[in-house]
Amino acid sequence: MHDCTSDAFLMKVPGIQRSATLWLGLGLCLLLVCWWLVSRVFDEIIIASPVKTISSLAAMMVTGSFWKSVGVTFERFALGLFFGSVVGLVFGLVAGLKREIRWVFEPFRWVLMTIPPAVLVVVSMIWFGMGSVQTIFVTSLLILPIIYVNTLAGIDAVDQQLVEMASIYRASTTMLIRELYLPGVGGHLLAGLSLATGMGIRIVVLAELLGAYSGIGYEFALARTNLDTPVLFAWVIVCLILGGGLEVCLLNPVKRHCMQWQE
Repeated sequence: MHDCTSDAFLMKVPGIQRSATLWLGLGLCLLLVCWWLVSRVFDEIIIASPVKTISSLAAMMVTGSFWKSVGVTFERFALGLFFGSVVGLVFGLVAGLKREIRWVFEPFRWVLMTIPPAVLVVVSMIWFGMGSVQTIFVTSLLILPIIYVNTLAGIDAVDQQLVEMASIYRASTTMLIRELYLPGVGGHLLAGLSLATGMGIRIVVLAELLGAYSGIGYEFALARTNLDTPVLFAWVIVCLILGGGLEVCLLNPVKRHCMQWQE
């Protein structure tokens, strides 16, 4: 599993940080060049050019409906991530401490990690109708197993000699969780959150696309109906910025805190 401590340490080394920034910039430039070249080959209705996409994005950003759509999607995503992460963490801790419960949860984990998201969206539309409830429900349900699995992996990675020593001194379950398991789960949990963040945005947009009358997914549906490819690509850029912003503003500070905690 991914270790947040090693990444945070490496990024503190000036040479490595400069090199990573340089290569990242080079990769972004290469992506833009490839995008521009492909847009020159195909018609605008197939691939919108970077210039027209940015122009459409700039025009969208001065409207109130743009920020309303972004706000609605972000709220649904945040609630889905919160509920899915909390439930996944709690279930993971319980299953990690009790082997029998882990086997009881296994069929549910398998179903949630195997079922196609679009199918779950359709089923939730039947249960809850179209709107925020079904979007948050689907997002939570599909994020839950990611956090659950990473929590289990963190518990399994805890040194069993420490667990045996704690049991000899009759440490309570609460103390074990607080002082032993939670610090051990930290790195694995952050890896799960990184994956859940990117996946959560995609799930929210998909749920809105199929079953909502607002949000970024609904704007995708409108752009598709109107065959407005530059606007559609502009919303793709918004999703990428949203995911990258969450990574930089939310997950990276938590990773630094995780490193300090483990030290």
